[in-house]
Amino acid sequence: MLGILLSLLSTSYGALGDPQEQRVQIGLRLFRALLAADEDLGQKVSDQGQLRLALLYRDDRRKAEEFAAALQASGHGSEQGRIRHYPVQFILVEGAHFSELQELAPSAIYLVQSLPDPVLEEVIQYGIDHRRIVFSPFEGHVEKGVLAGLAIEVRVLPYINQTTLKRSGIRLKSLLLKVAKIHESW
Repeated sequence: MLGILLSLLSTSYGALGDPQEQRVQIGLRLFRALLAADEDLGQKVSDQGQLRLALLYRDDRRKAEEFAAALQASGHGSEQGRIRHYPVQFILVEGAHFSELQELAPSAIYLVQSLPDPVLEEVIQYGIDHRRIVFSPFEGHVEKGVLAGLAIEVRVLPYINQTTLKRSGIRLKSLLLKVAKIHESW
């Protein structure tokens, strides 16, 4: 599955429209692949057996709602709206209210919009402390310490911050790490 997804991501990047919107849309598919590659994903489900995915936005809740709908519709057959057989629940949170989200114990976090650096740092630290994937499609965020993003080169690749990965103790499947671009300093 990961190989198929990554080949889909290597399609022509330039044909998608606005660069920021392109990154967010491509990130949607890559985020699913990263969650599926989390070897400890089963330990991050809620008491109800759901993956609680936090979608953080700065000022455009509509964008977060659209992203949730697209992610809910993704997947094939019985996997639609699920990741590794776990049903997905979305928590939409304005970045300025991130501290409220911490009580809901999200399984993973996706940045729908770029956040101010102080909030971004808080989100990064939460991911490290709670062994949660934090994904940002925005340029420069992996270098700032976000665990995962995307690198657009000849192909679109997962982009992993090796230091954050080690500090968080998150275990990703080796296949994903073999195809990913790795950022080694933070």
